[in-house]
Amino acid sequence: MLHILSYDHFLCSTNLSLVMASPPTRPRVVVVMGPTGVGKTTLINHLAERENLGVSDDIQRGTTELQLVAFTEPDYGQTVHLIDTPGFDDPTQPDIDILEEIANYLAGTYNTGVQLDTILYLHKINEFRMTQSLLKNLKLFVSLCGTQAMPGVVIVTTMWNEVVNKKAAEQREEELKNRVWYDMIANGCSVKRFEMTRDSALNILRHGPRLLEGTLLSSEMVEERKSLQSTAAGHELANDMKNIVEQQKAKIRRLQERAKAAKTGEEKKILEGEIEEGKRKLEKIKEGQARLKPNFLERLFGSKPVANLVPQVELKLKEVPIEARPTSTPAATQDGG
Repeated sequence: MLHILSYDHFLCSTNLSLVMASPPTRPRVVVVMGPTGVGKTTLINHLAERENLGVSDDIQRGTTELQLVAFTEPDYGQTVHLIDTPGFDDPTQPDIDILEEIANYLAGTYNTGVQLDTILYLHKINEFRMTQSLLKNLKLFVSLCGTQAMPGVVIVTTMWNEVVNKKAAEQREEELKNRVWYDMIANGCSVKRFEMTRDSALNILRHGPRLLEGTLLSSEMVEERKSLQSTAAGHELANDMKNIVEQQKAKIRRLQERAKAAKTGEEKKILEGEIEEGKRKLEKIKEGQARLKPNFLERLFGSKPVANLVPQVELKLKEVPIEARPTSTPAATQDGG
């Protein structure tokens, strides 16, 4: 039976004792990360043989919050908990919201002794340019994992089913290994392919690393009692937001210059509307900057000390059964999360 579970119910459940037991009796915990639209939800659908829920060809409707999907691994019968995460640069929510949610999960599980086994970071092989958004996602990922977690990380290349020139894609994969991912691989990270089949998805887990030490972000927030703003990931996001603020200001100035030089009233009105929209976006970015302050941890978890981030209350996991598909596979679209 396949279950999709609310992370809040999962984290607050005394069933944490099952997760903390020695393998293979405890569930294997696998966190799935990567940019919006890279195919995280699609990979999870293949692993769990679940209906194609949450996958859309509309990039603005990817995963917007952490979800836990549980399934039974067919080779050894072990329960696997897949944590589906939202990607940064999601147009539906600010990056600070996403980082807070991921930080809450990583710090909360680390604080209670929940063992993360593997982290999958997905990358579309048909992206032939490392855009600013892709670099930002990768830098944030590395900053929250740290070198200590790299032996537990698998980079998963996706969208092989959309590749027209396989040789060019394979060359691109080698280029990424030798240049972009070189340091990650040197620190123990591995690279696997997801080829839109359940077997290729299971193969990632079969040969994936186990017994992850823990992420840099979780140890910073729990052991060192740092606020999010003071962590490496917090600094990375703050620097990125600072650059975005400057870019947005420059964009507004250019629009203002064009509005002054407008030759017709209609053109000026359109530009003034774009200026106002730009100012609204700028204010939202600044609001995010204000939230990256040293008092973030107290605001996120209340006045409780770090040792009590996750209450040990006696609640059962809220389990919503999802019908599994015994033979068919999810559609080829991979843009959902």
